[in-house]
Amino acid sequence: MDEKFLEIYNLYKNDILRLSFSYTKSLSDAEDITQSVFIKFYHHQSKFDNDLKIKNWLIKVAINESKNIIKSFWRKNINLDLETANKAIFKDDYYNEIKEALFRLNKKQRLIVYLYYYEGYKVDEISKILKIKSSTIQTILNRSRTLLKKYIGGN
Repeated sequence: MDEKFLEIYNLYKNDILRLSFSYTKSLSDAEDITQSVFIKFYHHQSKFDNDLKIKNWLIKVAINESKNIIKSFWRKNINLDLETANKAIFKDDYYNEIKEALFRLNKKQRLIVYLYYYEGYKVDEISKILKIKSSTIQTILNRSRTLLKKYIGGN
């Protein structure tokens, strides 16, 4: 395999897995999405010249793949056992409380919170990635913070 591909894969695989999991709430779907994202990247890697563009592209593809999974016939017509999948990622009770609060947010809120707090993107960068106005991103972040505070029991 290409050394550059392996470097990028090892650098971003966990980020893409967590992003996909936060979007789909399913570890197996997140693993499938991660695999699909990196297969697509493998075929398109020659188009990229810097790591920031690669990461943004991987995130966009992961979001689109997550949306496709959620819209699929299979996903709409089965009852997922989320507890089994959640145990693999969240083992501590403190993190379970946070996870449950995060999963009470809608998909767009979870995605923006993930990109802002976990990936460290600024509001303007998230705006470019998701093609949503910066003011809308900021409003969603503020509402999400308020909801998370309410769900976790803060004042």
